[in-house]
Amino acid sequence: MTVETNTTTTTHAPRVADTGAAALDALLERTVANRDLPAVTFGVIGASGAPIYFAARGEKALGDAAKGQIDETTYLELYSQTKLMVAVAVLQLVDRGVLNLDDTAVVEKHAPELLAQKVLSYDDAGNEVLSPLTGKLTLRTLLTHTSGLAYGFDSPALAKWEAAHKPATSYNPESGVAGFTRPFVFQPGTNWTYSIGIDWAGIILERVTGQSLEEYFTQHIFAPLGLKDLTFYITEANAPRFQVVQTRTESGWEPAKFSYRDRTPGVRYKQLSGGGGLVGTAKDYLLFLQAILAAKEHSNAVVSKAAYDELFRDSLTADVRAKLNARPDKALKQIPGGPAALSWSVGLELNLTDGEFGRKKGSGYWGGAAKTSFWLDPASGIAAVFGTQILGAAFADLGFKAVKDEFERTLYDALE
Repeated sequence: MTVETNTTTTTHAPRVADTGAAALDALLERTVANRDLPAVTFGVIGASGAPIYFAARGEKALGDAAKGQIDETTYLELYSQTKLMVAVAVLQLVDRGVLNLDDTAVVEKHAPELLAQKVLSYDDAGNEVLSPLTGKLTLRTLLTHTSGLAYGFDSPALAKWEAAHKPATSYNPESGVAGFTRPFVFQPGTNWTYSIGIDWAGIILERVTGQSLEEYFTQHIFAPLGLKDLTFYITEANAPRFQVVQTRTESGWEPAKFSYRDRTPGVRYKQLSGGGGLVGTAKDYLLFLQAILAAKEHSNAVVSKAAYDELFRDSLTADVRAKLNARPDKALKQIPGGPAALSWSVGLELNLTDGEFGRKKGSGYWGGAAKTSFWLDPASGIAAVFGTQILGAAFADLGFKAVKDEFERTLYDALE
């Protein structure tokens, strides 16, 4: 497919009223002053690229004013916000005829070690049972979390297996592909579990292109969009720009000792994580989202119209969608405004109904483990980022959701 460079759109250009901007400013100031969260960033952009709102408030290192305040140049650990970028990169290769989302031969050729894994379960006596893989494993199942791969925190069976076998972890820079090698927990295409599937999509991308994810993203996403502050690497140059990740204890906020990555400047991972390796600024990530939003009308240098359509197309079967919506955590509690119908595309969790706080049916969103979040709302013509830096128990709320929901409600009340 030929991709034209064109980011214009005929969509109505939204804006935030002056009173709305003041309300968002006040929410930021109040959140930081009350220490409801550590430093916080809000950002909103339209499909045309015109800025709608962007502000960052709070100390870079909470409680240490000498370290300065966060701003639009502050780096965040983005974790699972990496997943959407892998999806866009894969769709670029689909556009070029290099990859196919639904051909099992892609995985067979480029990730044969995946096919050697078994499907894990436990019998009534608690004994491990490993069954042959019989389902069809494709890039689509990897990207939509329907492959049968999982994270231990979202699969009791896999958590039990990891505790018993103590496999290599993706947190260790030396682990390589072994850090992402795990048994399946169901046959591909039969259920939904948040997973390392997108890490494997990234591994396939690297093997197909002969480039690392850093190299591919730089050439095909970062450079075309002029993004200089998104990367997989913590360096001596960017390390001072990071907001310090906090955790909440009984005595209040303190720097988090735990991390899903080695934060040592200069460390290089043998296998980059397409599921959670990116760091960078909220401002640059917002510009990446704008390129997706703009492709609703016309292909651009990074996202084709066909890729846009795929990103907002429901990829789940009715049976799997029902299982997703039956989860008590409503897909890891990312949905704003309480219960709503959800599904997944190859890159986004999708709202199948309007949200309670403003975003419209057809929106797509996700976030990162350190309490960053984003969404794209094509019907309203906006993309938004909201983030702080907190780690604790996996997907524990720690006060994040209430502020995020209030940000969304205040934003949509202010849109004109």
